[in-house]
Amino acid sequence: MNRLLPFSALLGGLLLAALAGYSQSQPYRFTLQAEKLDAPASPWQVTRVLDLRADRSQLGKVRRGLGNETASADFIQSLAAELTQFLRARQPVQAGARPVLVRVFTLALAEDLRANSEHAEAELVADFLLPQPDSTFQVLLRVGETTRRGGLDVTKFHPANVALVLQQGLRKLAALPAPPTPTETLSRADALAGRGGVATQRFAIQGAAEPARGFYRSYQEFLSNAPSEPDYPFAITHVAHTGKRWAGTDEIQVNYLGTDDAHPTRPLYTGNLWGLSDGKEVLIAYRNRFYKLLPAADGRSYTFTGPPVFDEKAATNVAVAGVMGGALGAALAGAANGTNVMAPYELHLASGRVVAAQDAGQTDADGFATAPDTAKIYVYRRPDAAKDQVVTFSASGRPAAALQARQWTALTWQDRRHELKLCVQVGQGPESCKAFVPDFSQPTYLECVVPAGGGAPTLRPVPAKEGLFELRRIQRLAKAAR
Repeated sequence: MNRLLPFSALLGGLLLAALAGYSQSQPYRFTLQAEKLDAPASPWQVTRVLDLRADRSQLGKVRRGLGNETASADFIQSLAAELTQFLRARQPVQAGARPVLVRVFTLALAEDLRANSEHAEAELVADFLLPQPDSTFQVLLRVGETTRRGGLDVTKFHPANVALVLQQGLRKLAALPAPPTPTETLSRADALAGRGGVATQRFAIQGAAEPARGFYRSYQEFLSNAPSEPDYPFAITHVAHTGKRWAGTDEIQVNYLGTDDAHPTRPLYTGNLWGLSDGKEVLIAYRNRFYKLLPAADGRSYTFTGPPVFDEKAATNVAVAGVMGGALGAALAGAANGTNVMAPYELHLASGRVVAAQDAGQTDADGFATAPDTAKIYVYRRPDAAKDQVVTFSASGRPAAALQARQWTALTWQDRRHELKLCVQVGQGPESCKAFVPDFSQPTYLECVVPAGGGAPTLRPVPAKEGLFELRRIQRLAKAAR
């Protein structure tokens, strides 16, 4: 799953030229340790956190700086370590509380930018397991939580949002009586591997041969396939449109049917509805319009084609066009509107969160996002760093290699679920290791620091701009020495 590349003398300038094309936005790293956790006393005590996310390289993406550049976001330490430390500090051990394992399948954050607003979002999908004397685990509770907060500079809301979705799940856990009512029992192997529990949870809407007809006035009514009675008879109409924006999709209109002169045929507005069904189709009310939901192959989500995703660059062009006016302004505005096409979305069933699946420039033929499949990691030593000390460098069981001053090495990593382990050592001295899941959205740079007075070398994360500068400096020195 990883590959150790040759040292800088063999890589040459082409690789460094390619590095310059990466986004240099500094990753956003944060901790929960200053956040509050308002959960009542509970007969349960979370003593272990298991990270079972499919992608453990980051929590999500944020916008940073004056240019609102995209950057990855993550905890300062691993998810399991961060949550364990947070919960122990906010929920001290209580006498008589029974130990519980929490399995985290999703813990994600995002920023939803629109033309006149922006929001910070967080999502948690997890379950709580009670260890049994025979080494099995009993599923106590499955939770899917989400929160959304708007304002200015919403990046600052992420720590509080993550703490809030944890709080929401813990409050539900505290409400469970002890002893619990048995639901599902998992073997130790299944529990640790992420099988069963919330991972295989299915809802009534998924098992129904046909959806029940009516209005979904809440998300829970949709999951339970138990809609409320509609106010009046209604019908769904598909209106075909041409043009790039609709890209083969239909506009959906829902109308109350006329019953008498006092109640003529009229449009049904989304109002307080989550969605509706006519007994055949299921529609979601999203941003004041109705869109058809379709079950996804993964069994954990539904998809729909919805409104265009806000394009910040295009919006900037429109604003400039409004100021400039004239032919040039019209051209800019036209270019911005030309990308205004319908976009794919996902509805996460466990939590009810709606997520835009489109990511400009990184989509497949159907418009769904495709993430980079390879992370790049660069380890280097400065030219003036303990020149007489040779460092032995190894990576996840690969053969060790010498890393001297004025050298650097590159690795690739393709496993988003398991940590890459890097180790450095001087002579027979103590070994220093760093284990982490690297960022797949941009390169990771680590400086190998050798203490002048002796001791174990360390691997220090550095900003992308600093790391790229040092690699270029090493390359220039290598060329000058030839």
